[in-house]
Amino acid sequence: MDRFKLAIDIGGTFVDIVVFNQQTKVLRHFKVPTTPDNPAQAVLSGVSDIKTQLSQFTDFIHGTTLGLNAILERKGAKVGIITNKGFEDVFLIARGSLNFSDMYRFDFEQPPTLVQRRNIRGVNGRINFLGKEISPLDEKALLASADELINQAGCEAIAINFLHSYANTKHEKLAVKLLNRAFPETAVSAGGLLANEYREYERTSTAVLDAYIKPVLKDYLQNLKLGMRDVGFDGKFYAMNSAGGALTFQMAEAKPISTIFSGPAGGVSGALDLAKIMKKRKLLSIDVGGTSLDANLILDFQPVDVFEAHVDNFPILQPIFDLRTLGAGGGSIAKIDNKLLTVGPKSAGAVPGPACYGRGGNEATLTDAALHLGFITASNFMGGKMEVADTLAKQAIDNNIAKPLKIKTADAAISIIRVLVSKTASAIKEMMLERGLDPRDFSLLAFGGCGPLIGPMLFDELEMAELIVPPLPSVFSALGMMTSDLSFSQSMSVLKKIDMDDFEKIRDKAKHLKVQATNELLEKTREVGDPISSMTARVRFIGQEHTLSVPFLENDTDKSLFARFTELHLNRFGHSFKLEAEVVSLIVKLTLEKEKPDLTLALTSLDQNTGAEYHKMFDDENSCFIETKKLPTFHLEKNKIYEGPFLVYDEGSSMPLLKHQTLVLDKRGIITVRRVEEKNGKY
Repeated sequence: MDRFKLAIDIGGTFVDIVVFNQQTKVLRHFKVPTTPDNPAQAVLSGVSDIKTQLSQFTDFIHGTTLGLNAILERKGAKVGIITNKGFEDVFLIARGSLNFSDMYRFDFEQPPTLVQRRNIRGVNGRINFLGKEISPLDEKALLASADELINQAGCEAIAINFLHSYANTKHEKLAVKLLNRAFPETAVSAGGLLANEYREYERTSTAVLDAYIKPVLKDYLQNLKLGMRDVGFDGKFYAMNSAGGALTFQMAEAKPISTIFSGPAGGVSGALDLAKIMKKRKLLSIDVGGTSLDANLILDFQPVDVFEAHVDNFPILQPIFDLRTLGAGGGSIAKIDNKLLTVGPKSAGAVPGPACYGRGGNEATLTDAALHLGFITASNFMGGKMEVADTLAKQAIDNNIAKPLKIKTADAAISIIRVLVSKTASAIKEMMLERGLDPRDFSLLAFGGCGPLIGPMLFDELEMAELIVPPLPSVFSALGMMTSDLSFSQSMSVLKKIDMDDFEKIRDKAKHLKVQATNELLEKTREVGDPISSMTARVRFIGQEHTLSVPFLENDTDKSLFARFTELHLNRFGHSFKLEAEVVSLIVKLTLEKEKPDLTLALTSLDQNTGAEYHKMFDDENSCFIETKKLPTFHLEKNKIYEGPFLVYDEGSSMPLLKHQTLVLDKRGIITVRRVEEKNGKY
C-alpha cells in the first residue's frame, strides 16, 4: 500500500494543498478558498477533496499565519503581566526609537498596547546579572497577583518576566510551575524560558506575544487535530516554525511564538532547496499571494535570518527568517487618494475577493487589472474550478480608477500594475541596499499565485540577472514545507569577551546548550536519531549595542572566531575596528532530517489535450492590445528558447512573457526568463 504526506498552507485568499506519494514520488496539488471566520473549516474542506484514504498518510505538515493575524487584528487573549516589584512599566515604556519609515511622520501614533497598565503586577524576588539569588520569590504574592488578574480582571493568559532571568531561570520556572498548578486552564508564558537572552523589554515583549496568541493557536491546532482524526488521519502532526523547520503540534502549542511566520517560512524552505539544486548563490525569493508579498534573501545557499524580529512594532527574540512583508498581492485594492493612484496594502481577501470573482466585491484589485489586460487567463482560472468575469473587472476599474482619472480602462489597469511593481521594487532595493547588496547581482525566484504574474515586470524594474519560476509556483510554499526538516532552536546569554581567559567558558556554555537542546528535542518529538547541529554566536565590539551573527565552530579558537567576526563586519559595513569583541549569546539549531520530494518529478493535473491558443494581451510598450498565444506549462519543450510576448499558465498561476524577454524550461520543470541583449539600440 502506498504511503503519503500532506502539506497545507493557509493564505489570506486560498488554502494550498499538496499530496506527496512516498513510493511513486509523485506530487498532486489543488486549492480551496480560505474561510477567514473559521480557518480549520477550509483545511478540512480541502482534505475532504483528496481522493486517497487518509489512513494512508503518515505526516501532516501545516503552515499558518493565525498567530500573526491575531496580533495584527488584535484578536488574541487578554494578557496580564507579572514581573519584579518596581519594574511594572518595562513593557509600556518600551524603546524610544522609531522605525525609519515612521521617523519623520508628524502624524505617527504608537499602535495600541496589548496589555493595560491595570493588568500588570509586581512581586518581590530578585536575581542579579550574575544569576545569584538576592532575595527569594514571594510565592504568596505571585499567586495572589495571578488570582486578581485571572478571576477579577478576566485575563486569559499570564506573561512572566523577571529581571536577569537569562542568567538564572530559577524564579521563572518556579512561577510557571505554581501558576500551572493553581490555574491549569490559564495560558502561562515566561520570557527567560522562551528567549534566554538579555534585554528586559525585548524578553518581556516575547513573553507577552506568546501568551497573547497561545489560547488562540492551541484551540485551533487541537480542533484541527480532532477534525483530522475524525476523517481518518492517524499520522504525525507538524507545524512550520518561523525559521523554516517543522515542530510537532505539541511543541507549537507550548511555544506558539515560534510559529509567528509559519506560512511564509515554507516558501523560503522551498527556495533554499531550489537554490541548492540550481547552484544559485545569490537568490531573492518573493512569495506573492492574494493578500501580501514576502521577500527573503538567500546568500551562499543560506537564508538571511535574524534572531530579533518585529510584529506591529513589538520585538520578538526568536530565530526567524528575515522576511519583509508588503501589502502587495492579487487582492490589493487600487484607489485614488488625493488624485494619486495607490495600490494596497488593503486587500479584498477571500471574501468578497476581487470584483471579477463575482462575490460582491466592487473595488478594483491587481487581479482585476491583470484579467482585463490578458495577463492571466480566464478560461482556466484555478484549473477551471473558478469562473472570473472581465465585465465585472472592467466595471470596477472604470468606476474606481478610469473615470475619476479620465483615462481608458486599459491605461488604468496597466497603471495599477505599474504602481504595485514600482512600490515592490523600492521596498526590495531598500532591503538589499541596507546590506550593501546590488539587486543586479541576484536571480529573482517568484512563486505564489501572483509571483509569476508580476515577476517579469519586477525583474525588469530591478535589472536583475534572471527570473526563475519553480514547478507548481502557486503552491510552492506548501511544497516547501515538504522539503523542511524537523528542527529546534535554543539560545543562551553569554556576555563574555573573546580572549584566551574567557574562551574556554564560552566553549563550555556552547557544549551545555547543545546537550540541553538535544535532550529537549528528542524528548518532545520522541524521534530516534542524532540531530545535526549548528551553532551561531551573536558577536559585537565592546561598546556596540547591536550584534552580528557569526558561525561558531567546534574547533574554533578565540582568534579564529574574532577573525571571522571582523571579516563579516568589514564585508557588511565596509570597515572594522581594532577593538575587543564579546559574545553576547549563543544559538544552537538542531535538525532531524526528513524525507523530501524531488522537484524534478512534480506533475501537473492539467488536461493534457489543452494546447496553444490565440490570446489577446496588452502590449505596454505600444499601449494597445495584441494577438499572441497562450501556452500551458506542460506544452513547453525542454531547453527550447521561447521569445515573448505570450502567456504561460498552469492551473494556479499565469505569467505574461513580455517583449525582449526569453523563456527556457529545463529538464526539472524550472522556468528561467532572461532579457534579450540590446545591440546598437535594438533588441
